[in-house]
Parts: sequence; C-alpha cells; structure tokens
Amino acid sequence: MTNINNSTIYADPVYPGTPLRVGSSGANVRLMQQHLNSLSSLYTGINRLAVDGRFGSGTRNAVIRFQKQFSLNPDGVIGRLTWNSILAVDNAMKAGNPTDVTTRYNGLLTLGSSGDQVRFLQSYLNKIREANNYTWPVLNVDGIYGRNTAVAVSGFQSASNLTVDGKAGQSTWNAVVPAFNRAT
Repeated sequence: MTNINNSTIYADPVYPGTPLRVGSSGANVRLMQQHLNSLSSLYTGINRLAVDGRFGSGTRNAVIRFQKQFSLNPDGVIGRLTWNSILAVDNAMKAGNPTDVTTRYNGLLTLGSSGDQVRFLQSYLNKIREANNYTWPVLNVDGIYGRNTAVAVSGFQSASNLTVDGKAGQSTWNAVVPAFNRAT
C-alpha cells in the first residue's frame, strides 16, 4: 500500500487552475466523475456517479467521501490538493498498489446510526470479509447501521479478539481501518 502523501508524480491532466464545485460543468468535471467512479470499485463508501459533466450534489457527496477517507478537508470542492489526490489514488489502485485509507474515528456507531462513517464501516467490513472468507453477511453500503451491520461488526470483533458487542467504538474502528488496508 502507498500513502497518499508519498506520491511523487501525478498523472496528467494537470489541475485546471480553478476549483470544481457545485455548479461547475464541463470536461474536467466529467474526468473527475470518471475517476471517482473508478475509485468506488474498491473504496465502496464513495457513491457511484452519472458521468454527465455536471457537478451536483451527488458529485459533491462523492468528493466529500473521498476526502474523508484520505484525511483531506471534507469541503466537497475539488481544488488542487483534492484533484491531485484523486488522480494519485486512482493511479495507485490501477497499478495494483492501493492507497491506505486514513479514515478517522468519529464516535460510537451502533444500531440506528447513519451517515458516511457507517458507509465506510460497511465498505471496509465487506472487503475484510471477502479477503478473509469470513461468513458474516455482505452489507449493503447504504450508511444505515442495521441488524446485518451489527452482525458483521460482531463477527469482525470475534475474529479480531475484541470485545463482541456489535458496536463500532474506538477499539473496533482502530482495528477495522488497518484490516481493510491489509485486505486491499
């Protein structure tokens, strides 16, 4: 695995000089939508996009989810750093050397929790399950912490010699992120 901050060369095309944000449109938006869709095949917490060249709320959400997983400012804007990071992470993934996620713990997740942290947890648990042939359910990456997510968390906790309670607290989160990085 590579660390996003250790990338030395970014692929063309170069940053266009103007941040892309809600309301932007054109070829550069389309290019970033294509790269984000490529990334969503491994980093499934990133939502898939219509590649239409229009920067709307779906593109903003995908950018924020990318930024959160790679410790960038989650502002939903594709400035120079986010542009270069999207290209670097996608290039590393396509080269077979995926970039480690650095998603930070953001509080206890349990039945009824919802949001991006749950999406990431579900995404990571699915990859960990696949890589290790675990038997917990395949999770729908929908950001809703339901029964199957609790079962998967319990399965992960048991396999990782953690306290089994079906809740994703600090110790579970701190084990899930590196386990995902090892599995990719």
